[in-house]
Amino acid sequence: MRSPESAVKVPSARWRSPLRAALVLACIACSTAAARAEPSSADWARMNPSERHFLAPLSDQWDALPAQTRRKLVGIAQRQSTVTPEQRERARSRLVEWAQLSVEERELARRNYQQLRALPPDQRQDVARRWSATRVPSPGSEAPATESSGQAQP
Repeated sequence: MRSPESAVKVPSARWRSPLRAALVLACIACSTAAARAEPSSADWARMNPSERHFLAPLSDQWDALPAQTRRKLVGIAQRQSTVTPEQRERARSRLVEWAQLSVEERELARRNYQQLRALPPDQRQDVARRWSATRVPSPGSEAPATESSGQAQP
């Protein structure tokens, strides 16, 4: 009776080296093809003018951003043509604020966001309400909501 191990055919010694070489070449070919298949729209020069305009606050940092982040931002820029002017302006102003943050501040913002997303919806709303109530208004904007008003500013 044959054991399960003996049922597996192992290439003879003379085939091992060419087989190994073929596997290495296949891996290289696959990784090269995958690199070429990566969308080039994340390259600054290949973006259309509206995408470059929207992402302009990040232009100085663009090449230093990870490829995944660049692709995500290009996707956001591409969606800007489908939103209202108010939504577009809000997204742009947030992008400007984000571009001005240091690396440490961005990491802190990401951690805070993840912690906020982990909260139950009622607690998230409570945090958002309290945050809105303590925001410092920008010049020319309305005063922040207070606890007594019962409404948070958007």
